[in-house]
Amino acid sequence: MSELSKQRLTADSQFSKIQTKTLLHARILSETERLSQQRADNMIKLRGFRLAKEASDRQAALGAQASMKVTRRPGFK
Repeated sequence: MSELSKQRLTADSQFSKIQTKTLLHARILSETERLSQQRADNMIKLRGFRLAKEASDRQAALGAQASMKVTRRPGFK
């Protein structure tokens, strides 16, 4: 019976080691996925800001061109 107990202790010890490694690996993967999702969300947000700024800049440029056309003196082409 003493042999069985030693085998049981060895098996439990090995199982605990494997379980610990598995849980650690799962936690690392979860953290990596969370960081990847945060990065993707941030990139989408920044892309939206950039596109809004580019649209605003285009509107300002069109407004500047329109005001330059108005300020020309009549009779000159």
